[in-house]
Formats: sequence, C-alpha cells, structure tokens
Amino acid sequence: MMGGDLGMDATVPGLSLYIQNHDCDDITFELFGNKSIIERHVGLPRCVIHDTGENVISASEKPAKALKIGRKTSMFEAISCVAQGNADAVVSSGNTGAYMALSKILIGAIDGIERPAIVSILPNVLNSTVMLDLGANTDCSPAKLLQFAIMGKAVSQVLQRIENPRIGLLNIGTERTKGTDLLEEAYELLERAQGLNFIGFVEGTDITNGTADVIVTDGFTGNVSLKTMEGTIRYIAHTLKTGFSSSLMSKVGYLCCRNAIKTLKNAIDPRNHNGAPLVGLKKISIKSHGNSDAVGFANAISVAVKLAKSGFVENIEKMISEIEKGNSDENKNN
Repeated sequence: MMGGDLGMDATVPGLSLYIQNHDCDDITFELFGNKSIIERHVGLPRCVIHDTGENVISASEKPAKALKIGRKTSMFEAISCVAQGNADAVVSSGNTGAYMALSKILIGAIDGIERPAIVSILPNVLNSTVMLDLGANTDCSPAKLLQFAIMGKAVSQVLQRIENPRIGLLNIGTERTKGTDLLEEAYELLERAQGLNFIGFVEGTDITNGTADVIVTDGFTGNVSLKTMEGTIRYIAHTLKTGFSSSLMSKVGYLCCRNAIKTLKNAIDPRNHNGAPLVGLKKISIKSHGNSDAVGFANAISVAVKLAKSGFVENIEKMISEIEKGNSDENKNN
C-alpha cells in the first residue's frame, strides 16, 4: 500500500474504486504497510491490515540492495504472503526492479520457464494487443522467445478472451529473410511449436493496427517500443489540447467533436491498460505503474483478480509441458 509516486493517495482510493465497481463477496484484500497510517485512510470491507511499520523499499533503491534490506518491508511481506500460499495474487506500485527481483526469488519460476517476462495490454485499432517482454529480459535466446509466446497466449486467453490468439514475432520487417540470426531461429521454433497460432514476423506499426493479438520480443526492444508509444500518446494529447485552446474558433470546433475526443482519450489513456503481469512465476504477480493514480491502480487489481480466478498459471504449465513433449517426440522421430 505504500509504493508508487502517489503512495496511499492512489492505492487506497484505487482499492475503494475497485470494490465499488465489482462483486467482491469472494475476495479478501490483504494490505501491507504502516498500520497506523493505513487505518486513517482505509474504511473498506473485506480488508485485513498487516503492519510493516516504516519498513519500505524506496523508489530509488537498487535491486541488489533492496534484496539485502527487503525482509520485513511491506513489499517483501506482501510477496511472501503469496509465495507461502496465503494469498492468490500480489499487486504493487513500488520499485519495479526490487519488485521483479523479490517476486522471482520468493515465488519462483514455473518449471520449464527460464525467466519470467513483463506483459502489458496495449490498445490497437481493433481491440488490444498483448506484448511481452517489456523490460525483464534485455537479452533473449530463441527458446526464451518461444516461452514468451506460450505465456502471451495464456494472457490473451484470459484478458482478451481469445481462445486461439494470433502470435507475431517483432522484427524490422515482415519478410521471412529479414532480421538477425537469433530471430530466424526463434521464427523456426515458433513455427514448429504445437498449439501456437504463429503468423510470422510483424513490424512496430503492427502493435497498434491489430495484425496480431500477441506480439513477442526481447525486453530491451519491448521497453523501448512501450516508452515510445507512451511518449507519442503524451505528444498527441498535448498537441490536441494546445490546438483546441488556440482560438475561439478552435474552442467551438472542440465542442462539435468533444465526443470523438473523449473516445480517443479513453482509448489511449494508459490508466485503462494498467497492471502488467510478471508471467512465468508460480503465482500471480502484478506490477502497477509507479505514477498511476486510483483509476490505474483499480485496473491493476482487476487484472490480478481475473488471472487468479482463471487457472492462469496452470494453463501455462500445461502448455509448456505439451510443447516440451512435442519437441521430445520430434527429436525421437529425427
């Protein structure tokens, strides 16, 4: 409850907003932080407060140091609660590096998964695109990219409700002969994998035009792509605001098209797509953007609940097992 740029000014009203808008009869919320402060803010049903005092991991703390001082902090205790089976999912707006490191160590990766990946649901002209990895793994082998495709499929089935999502591999072109040797090898792995609706290479423009339901890439490329999209959205919003306030006629024009502007604003508002699962772990771990407000934090909680109720982890384990069995049978036949 203590993490993020806004702290409890976002987490408390965000939790309240989620409870107001959803049926929570089967949910209990375990809140970790300074109990005396939380009690002054929280008057919500179905909440249990765990006092961790002033022990918090700051936003500027390096992951390595956070691991050393992490024990007994609100972040450590919240993740431990899930790791020990006392909760089904954890959500935090705190230090991303520390949160990822603690989640990996305390919860652990699914058998067969080399490294977890950060996933986000991005808007496109048709609906949305699942994209991973967005920063957890800067260097990725072809085998890791195959695992990302499997995990992306599981996310798409739950959050997009698409049974057989189209999966694309991000590249500098769609032609089969383009890209690095690593991407060529990854292409072959995804093409041979059973149960994956692999459509081939996709480009950066395909992220928002709906060509693929799931786009797979390494964490370095994915993070740059995400930050570029966020910057472009802010630029568009700034330009529209400046343009519509530049003259009387512009203001009149805004009145004529404000419904369309509202639709655009809602579609590109990052708060409505907040809540990035760290997939590949044995439990559900959701990272809320550090600067997210109450609306964004409520959406992060919504992602956590949907995944926790879906058998998400079990689906990934099953798909990983089937892929490995298929590869083993193929090797025997060869």
